[in-house]
Amino acid sequence: MMHRLAFLAGLAGLIALWALAARESLPAILPGPLAVARALGLLVTDREFWAGTLLPSLGRAAAGLGLAFALGAPLGLAGWRWPAISALLAPVRLILMGIPAPILAILCILWFDGGDITVVLTVAVLLLPVFQIAIAEGMAAVDPQLAEMAQVFRVAPLRRLHRIVLPAVWTAFGPALRIAAANALRVTLLTELLSGAEGLGSAVQRAQSWLQTDQLFALVIVILALIGLAEAALTRLLRERSRP
Repeated sequence: MMHRLAFLAGLAGLIALWALAARESLPAILPGPLAVARALGLLVTDREFWAGTLLPSLGRAAAGLGLAFALGAPLGLAGWRWPAISALLAPVRLILMGIPAPILAILCILWFDGGDITVVLTVAVLLLPVFQIAIAEGMAAVDPQLAEMAQVFRVAPLRRLHRIVLPAVWTAFGPALRIAAANALRVTLLTELLSGAEGLGSAVQRAQSWLQTDQLFALVIVILALIGLAEAALTRLLRERSRP
């Protein structure tokens, strides 16, 4: 309860400082909270915004996240089972983890000429190492003595998977999924902003180009809310999964 009150107090103080600063600035530079609230209301009540802007971005982010898992999980399993494969893939993994997201997005735009495929592939390529490492570390966390005991007592494979393997894998995969989900949204917006693909990123670009700063702030609030909701949902899932 105290944490929530402190959070609300901090948020109220931030809004108050924002309102004071907006009074000393031009609306095109720093709109006030009321102007942004009106723009936000217009956005969330606009069907075209949901169908033509928000949903395409969420779909690309989800597709990129799913593709990253579909490719990264088998590579993580293979690297855990055969260390030589992990060593073979290490240079590629280091490159993907080290390359800045804007540079990779620009390269994908050049190679694939923009569009949905460009956004999905950029998200997938950047997040693939996250799932590869998480699955490998999760499998390495399986207690070998517990696994051997289950084999000696001839525990059914599905029960062994559910009771021994998956809980160990979840200790690494759960936090990785939370980070990857938030980053999938961020990378999607970045790639849309650079490529011009219709979505939240292109909406941000239009608002900035047309000096619609109140709408720009409203879009930022929508983006922050999406990331916050994704992280909150996955954090709750992590807590429930960690209960005995």
